[in-house]
Amino acid sequence: MAIVEEKSIFKELNLEGLSCPVPMVITSETVKKMKEGEILKVKATDPGFERDLWNWSRQTGNEILKLYKDNGKIIAYVRKAPDSKEPSIGYWIRFHALGVKLHLRLFFLKLNPFVKKPDHFITFTAISEGTRAEKFLKGKYGSVLIPVPDEIDPRCGVVIAVKGEDKARKVYEELLREGFGVESIYKKEGGNYTRVYPLGDR
Repeated sequence: MAIVEEKSIFKELNLEGLSCPVPMVITSETVKKMKEGEILKVKATDPGFERDLWNWSRQTGNEILKLYKDNGKIIAYVRKAPDSKEPSIGYWIRFHALGVKLHLRLFFLKLNPFVKKPDHFITFTAISEGTRAEKFLKGKYGSVLIPVPDEIDPRCGVVIAVKGEDKARKVYEELLREGFGVESIYKKEGGNYTRVYPLGDR
């Protein structure tokens, strides 16, 4: 882990108390305005911020110099990379709109008595992987993209939901073969969610 001197910090953001996707939006927009090599220190408490930051770093090319947790806070030091590609504000607006759409979809799915309720949920390494998977599947096997249940993961995220374990495994294996960042399959029984596949680390 890199040693970062506080005097080298260009700017410090305190994003404690803010929920996904706001901490990541503010971080991205701040880095966009920085010069190459400048360092940003960020404090956040959203449980999904760490994963979101690593995914954003891989996508934009910016470097996470140091990241650790202290009393429930995530503290990260980010260095602006040359030729980095931060998402536009339009991207974040569409991202937020996606969250609203998926929550509405889940609401109507629960209300519709004529639709078989999904009982298996496939998680992903990143939201972008889930949205790509939805476009690839196009409803195959009765699959639908919805927000990740809090019982599985309280952080921002999405899952592909299907009815039946056989269908869930077919979707999982197909997406895995095609290079999508799938993680696990969870089964819902009553109000409980249990990881059923894979049972060990892939």
